[in-house]
Amino acid sequence: MSDELFPELPGLEWELTKTPIFNTKIMTSINGRELRASYQAVPKYNITMSFAFLRESKGRNELQQLEGFFTERRGAFDSFLYKMPDDNQFECTFVGDGSTTTYQIFKKMHSLHMPVSNTMQMTQPINPNMWNQVETKNMWDSNIEKPMWNNEMAGISKDGKYMLNTPLAVGEVVTVKGTFFYRCRFADDEQQYSNFMAKLWKAQKIELVGSLGVKV
Repeated sequence: MSDELFPELPGLEWELTKTPIFNTKIMTSINGRELRASYQAVPKYNITMSFAFLRESKGRNELQQLEGFFTERRGAFDSFLYKMPDDNQFECTFVGDGSTTTYQIFKKMHSLHMPVSNTMQMTQPINPNMWNQVETKNMWDSNIEKPMWNNEMAGISKDGKYMLNTPLAVGEVVTVKGTFFYRCRFADDEQQYSNFMAKLWKAQKIELVGSLGVKV
């Protein structure tokens, strides 16, 4: 399992598709009544894309990038990270309870909060009092436990956790933004590239199997 990123190449066509898939066992009795059992709490995704052109020149060898990446993964053997176009940003709001220092990053999906397990790492200073939304707390009060200027740090780990050195006070609110990735593998052990013009190739069907979890 690698953390290599799928190359972002300019020839990606708009026909990119994403298909959520669950695994449900359905048993039907003689009278027609169904019994169903769900074997997945979160979906896997079939992702299909195509590249209208892959240049093969000394300055811009996108064919070599894609084919080399596929070869390094040994086809479907090794997984990698994929930054889905227009589906790679999270915005999470957490409310302090006085004790929690680690929060799960999530992706908002309608009324669901879908946990994501592959995020871009980030570390930065944090000052909950500066951005506190509790009106009764005085930003400039010298008696507060957490002064306005302090050395507290917060970070986003690569496995989807927002972590603080010390817990947020009860009622303190923090909003975190960042980038998440799909954990993917190639669906097959083969790829096809077509040479349609001198130094120009296309890849009509690149298929991935993906997940928002740690493994796929």
